Amino acid sequence: MHALYRQFTIRHLSRGTFFLLFPLLLLSACTHQPRVEEFEAGIGQLSQDELTRRFGYPQRLKRLSTGAEAWEYEFLAGQSRCVGYRVYFDTELRSQKWESIACR
Repeated sequence: MHALYRQFTIRHLSRGTFFLLFPLLLLSACTHQPRVEEFEAGIGQLSQDELTRRFGYPQRLKRLSTGAEAWEYEFLAGQSRCVGYRVYFDTELRSQKWESIACR
């Protein structure tokens, strides 16, 4: 009977620990999001490879008629505000400029 009580207690603690730690994991994931200011400052200096290394892959990619590309990023700024960017690249894959876009 003692082993059965201990097994129940361990399961109960595991679930409780999960529900306690899960929100903390979500909060820590948000704090590791790239800073908007750092993203904006990097445009014009970073290549596509550097941009993906620092900020991840874009949510959407568009090929322009000029042969260049435009990438769309969305970031969580603060606790609930979404900010969207469209980044334009030249044909040599260097970022050129960005513009603000609405999040989807």
